[in-house]
Amino acid sequence: MPNKIARYCRAGIRYLTDKDYRFLIHSSDKKYQKMDDESYLKLKFKASMGYELDLKNPRTFNEKLQWLKLYDHRPEYTQMVDKYRVREIIASTIGEEYLIPLLGVWDDPDDIPFADLPNQFVLKCNHNSGTGMCICRDKSALDIEKVKADLRRGLAQDYFISGREWPYKDVPRKIICEKYMEDTSSQDLPDYKVHSFNGVPKVILVCRDRFKASGLTEDFFTEQWEHLPVSRVLHPNAAQPIKRPQELDQMVALTEKITQDLPFARVDFYTIKEKLYFGEVTLYPASGFEKFVPDKYDHEFGEWIKLPEISGGGYIYHRLNTFLYVHIEDTNPENRGLNDYKFFCFGGKVKFFKVDFDRFIEHHANYYSPEGKLLEFGEADYPPKPERELVLPDNLAEMERLAEILAKDYPFLR
Repeated sequence: MPNKIARYCRAGIRYLTDKDYRFLIHSSDKKYQKMDDESYLKLKFKASMGYELDLKNPRTFNEKLQWLKLYDHRPEYTQMVDKYRVREIIASTIGEEYLIPLLGVWDDPDDIPFADLPNQFVLKCNHNSGTGMCICRDKSALDIEKVKADLRRGLAQDYFISGREWPYKDVPRKIICEKYMEDTSSQDLPDYKVHSFNGVPKVILVCRDRFKASGLTEDFFTEQWEHLPVSRVLHPNAAQPIKRPQELDQMVALTEKITQDLPFARVDFYTIKEKLYFGEVTLYPASGFEKFVPDKYDHEFGEWIKLPEISGGGYIYHRLNTFLYVHIEDTNPENRGLNDYKFFCFGGKVKFFKVDFDRFIEHHANYYSPEGKLLEFGEADYPPKPERELVLPDNLAEMERLAEILAKDYPFLR
C-alpha cells in the first residue's frame, strides 16, 4: 500500500508540472476530438517522443508513420485493418489455409448463440486492438453477461480518436468469433510480427509471455534471424534465447505477397503444430508513438521507408463509403509535372476552374471557363502565365461532371 500511495503521489506531481503528460492523459477527451489531425499528431508526438514532429522532412520510423497517416490514404487500407474483411484479402493473396477458422460474426452481443459455441473460442471486435476481447478456455466458467458488456464497450470504442489512424474510421463494426488455437507442444504461443519496408520484409518482432505476470517481452530479429540489440521502453527482451522458427522463410515470402507496393506494413503470424496462421495487418505499430532503445533504430528503421510522392493526385474525397482517388502521370513534356485541376462549384455547378502548374519550378495558376477559355484574372501568390499554352486534358468534361456530382446540395465547394 505505501508503494501504491507513493506512485499516485508521483503521478499527481507529474500531472501538475508536466503539460505533455497532462495532454497524454486527456488526449482522447472530447475537447481534442475536433482538433485537426495534423495539429493533434504534432502535440501527441512531442508529448510521447520528446521531440518535434517534422512532417516536411520526416526521418525517423515514428515520424514517417505519422506522415503516412496524414498523406497516404489508399481506400484498401480500411479493409486491411478490418479483422473480418481482411480475411478476403488473405484468402485471395496467399490462400484460405492460413486463416484461423471463423466460427461466427455478429453485429450485437445479444445475437451470439453461446450455447452453440464450442468449449473454447475467442471473441473480439474487428475494428480495434483488444478492447472487449474474450479468450474463453472453459465455457462452463464464463460470465456471459460480463462478456456481452465488454463487447459492447469494445464496439463503442472509436479507435481512430487516440492515434488518428484514419483507416479505422469506416470499418463496419462487428464481433467475430475464431477457433481457440493452442500448441500443446509449448506453453507459450509466440506472435511473429514481420515488418515490411516498401514490400521488403526486414525485421521480425517476436512477442512472448503476453499473459504472464512477468509481462510481455519483445525481441527484434533480422530476416536472417540475427538478434538486434534493440527494445521498446515498456517491453524488455526475453531472458532466454529464442529459436529460429522452422516457418521463418515462409513467413517472409508470404509477407512479401501481402505487402507488395505498400510503403510500410506489419504482418503478424502464429505457428501452431508446425503450421503457419495469419494474425493481422498493422499499418502503424504502437500508432507511431513508442520509443526504441537505443533510439538509433528509430532512425535506421526510418531510413528503410521510402515515402510515396505527393506532388499531385491522391485520395481527395470520401463520403458514404465512396472514395475518389486520383494519381495520374502527365506524360506531356510541355506540362513538366503533374497539373492540378480545381473546379469551383457554386450551387452545384462549375463556374470556372483553376490549373496549378510548374509547382516545383516556379508555381503558376491559370483560371479557365468551364469550356476551357483562359480567363483574365488570377492570384497574387501564384500569378497566371497567359503565354503558357496548357494542353487541357481529353477528360475535362468528365472531371467537371464528377465535380458537380460531389458539389450537389452545397452552396459552394471546390
